[in-house]
Amino acid sequence: MAAGIVTRCPHCQTALKVPESALGKRIKCSKCQQTFAVPVAQAQPSPAPARRPASAPPRSPEAKPAVPASAPPASSGSESPPRPKRPFDDDEGVAQVGVIMEEDVPRCPHCAMELVPPDAIVCIHCGFNNRTRVKADTKKVYEPTFGEWFMHLAPGVLALLICIGLIVLNVFTTINMRGWLEGTFLEMDEVDAAGRKRFYIAPGFFIFLIAFISLGIFIPCLRFGIRRLFIEYRPPEQLKLR
Repeated sequence: MAAGIVTRCPHCQTALKVPESALGKRIKCSKCQQTFAVPVAQAQPSPAPARRPASAPPRSPEAKPAVPASAPPASSGSESPPRPKRPFDDDEGVAQVGVIMEEDVPRCPHCAMELVPPDAIVCIHCGFNNRTRVKADTKKVYEPTFGEWFMHLAPGVLALLICIGLIVLNVFTTINMRGWLEGTFLEMDEVDAAGRKRFYIAPGFFIFLIAFISLGIFIPCLRFGIRRLFIEYRPPEQLKLR
């Protein structure tokens, strides 16, 4: 009989026989499919099989065993070999159920479930991180609908369109500002060295003013659009009520 120890599953109270190497390790009961650690103190050695009585001293060659008259004659045909005993058959009171050792397959050290894939860092069953040794919180949420995606991403698209519009506005005003000021009360009768009209207020002042105001709008819109479309692009999660 294979050597082993007898322990009891704390969930279904079934007596199990496990190898001695399982002491202090987590195993899985194949009857109730629950995992537990084999306690070192409570484990008991399996009952030893009853020893057979010592054989009688050898008889002399002349002595022959007496055959009862009523004994049936031995069959001349071939007899089937005796059925081999299953392991642990001589352990009374021990259920014949197997256990799955944690060394058989890669398992999560927190819930003892099989890791998928075998080299996974985070357990898909309980969220335990095998690298940081911290269990992540799990929650059930609803899948966002098309309307929720649209309402969440539309403000980000609008913010980027405003940024593009401000760039176009500044380029357009830079090119046409002098032409807009010609013929107004800001125009002077004098001309500069290049032969262009001079103004009481230079066109560059208005170009700088529009660019300064546009920059105050451009930066917040650009930051909001990038955050909404590339960083926080998923709509807010809605938790399922349990």
